[in-house]
Amino acid sequence: MKRLTIRVGGLHTIDADLPVFKPTHLIGILDPTMPEPGGYRHVGPDIDRILLRYLDREVEREHSPRPEHVETKLAAIERAMAALDKAPVKLFIHCHAGASRSTATAYLALARQLGPAEAEAAFAELLRITNKPWPNRRIVEFGDALLGGGGRLLKPLDAYREANRNRLPALLRLHRIRAIRDPGYAERLGMKKSWTVEERTKK
Repeated sequence: MKRLTIRVGGLHTIDADLPVFKPTHLIGILDPTMPEPGGYRHVGPDIDRILLRYLDREVEREHSPRPEHVETKLAAIERAMAALDKAPVKLFIHCHAGASRSTATAYLALARQLGPAEAEAAFAELLRITNKPWPNRRIVEFGDALLGGGGRLLKPLDAYREANRNRLPALLRLHRIRAIRDPGYAERLGMKKSWTVEERTKK
């Protein structure tokens, strides 16, 4: 079976990633007020590209991920899969840090390819192609429903989170340290003082 070649990135790597990876399809996810990344200059006008805007939250609040966001992503993934009949497809997915919204989307792409019954294999592949991801559970939950997963996509994600409870705080702490050392890093990622676990989960 022909499969998508998927790469996940963040705003701190996009300038290097896009010229090397040369995607045929791109799914971008940004905060509502974040400017479009300059790295997009590296992709041609013929690329299948979508850009969605919402915050990295896992509860129902203003600018949280919504089902229609996930529907749009899945439609883009379907187009990418259909294009496999004609040529190899390279799908690049990015958010700000390349850790949560984008990895959740990559997981959905892998689950769509393999089928919800192979969610464990899809999640294992996500771990292979990314570095210490923390997929947004709300996005995965919507995707599971839209793909008819019956909760199967959530099972490996929840097990992973339970086994790595300190990963998200450690990830946020790492980005804050990098931002202190390099103020330009914070600007590139669109970092805010609200980059906290509580901001993601409080209602």
